[in-house]
Amino acid sequence: METAIDAIEERANNGIVEKKESVKIEVKDELRKELVTRELFEERLKSLSTEIKEGFNVVDERFKVVDEKFKSLHFKMNLFIAIALIALTFANPNFVALIGKIF
Repeated sequence: METAIDAIEERANNGIVEKKESVKIEVKDELRKELVTRELFEERLKSLSTEIKEGFNVVDERFKVVDEKFKSLHFKMNLFIAIALIALTFANPNFVALIGKIF
């Protein structure tokens, strides 16, 4: 009786081991189909990296253009302020009287 029970347990264990290996192989095959390979991942990462660098270059160029426009505007504003101060100075009656006394 014990021999028969041991034989049944041995068969069950062998069947479980075989089934486990079979399921393991099936799961590995399914995962292999679903998962990305290292080469594909690295290729896509390089592609994204290139796109990001190109994007940064475009943004950098736009900032350079805006910076040049601000420099030009800054110069024009300084010139306008200087002219406005000179005009206000000459339009001031006290300044005109002072200049009259000097000459």
